[in-house]
Amino acid sequence: MTATLSNRQPSPEAFPMPDLSEQGQSVPRQAPMFELIPYEKFRDTPAVRFFDITVATSNARDLVVHTGPAVSPPNDPDTGAWQFYLHPHQEDNLLAMHGGRTFYLVNLGWNYPYHIVRLDCGGDILRIPPGTFHRSVSDPDGSLVLNQAVRDEGASVLREFRVYNSSRIPRLFAVTSKTAPLPKLHGLNW
Repeated sequence: MTATLSNRQPSPEAFPMPDLSEQGQSVPRQAPMFELIPYEKFRDTPAVRFFDITVATSNARDLVVHTGPAVSPPNDPDTGAWQFYLHPHQEDNLLAMHGGRTFYLVNLGWNYPYHIVRLDCGGDILRIPPGTFHRSVSDPDGSLVLNQAVRDEGASVLREFRVYNSSRIPRLFAVTSKTAPLPKLHGLNW
């Protein structure tokens, strides 16, 4: 599979649109925005650099390895519709340790709901707030990303990592379809 930058899905007419809710998940009306957070270099020695990448509120660490071009979560195998994660009780704080990854973020509570954010090795930490649909596409040579997550007490990894099929969530599909306004780009150009 080749991972390519595409900012659009087929038009909404390509999929039947059942009137389903967000599969039991509520999306806040005034959701906090994602952030790109710089971190501090605190020492340079010959051929060695030291950085403080601490996210003070983090209570969980995830290491996400893509060994080649990858889309996470993958498109629906039957329809090709984009699929997304949404963590109702987890904030992600993502740092590319090797390679790069492009993130597609949708939050129906934002004034402008659709953003595409590039995360490169040596770049900022991407903070994704709870309630944000997100998916990523890795570079052709893969990527390694550290997530210093902040999980609410009692959060379940099983519930936090559910996959949401955009063809079953009309508002999500409409925002990411070819007929929608263009997404806002961060760290990318058309």
